[in-house]
Amino acid sequence: MNEQDFKKKFVEHKVDIPDEGFTERVIRELPERKSMLPQIVMAVFIMIGLALMFAITGVTPLLEQINSLTTSISRLQAPPISAVITYIGLTFLTVIIGYVINHADA
Repeated sequence: MNEQDFKKKFVEHKVDIPDEGFTERVIRELPERKSMLPQIVMAVFIMIGLALMFAITGVTPLLEQINSLTTSISRLQAPPISAVITYIGLTFLTVIIGYVINHADA
């Protein structure tokens, strides 16, 4: 069964169930949106941290670590631990920034 047949089955067997205002009552009972202050504070401190890091060390060490990691992987060698730690740190930072961006309007 392909995807179109699958979707067609759902369309053919669709059943509308009247909710008698249930959805609206649930929406009214949900808690109000919380302040965006924690996300703003986190975003500001991430920017300050990145600015300080680049002001103190520059971009060159970061680029060297990334180059070292990609070179060792392309040669099928074990990468240096410092390059792995840099990669994990960048991944973690990306996840945090993504979280802040996605939850800024929540």
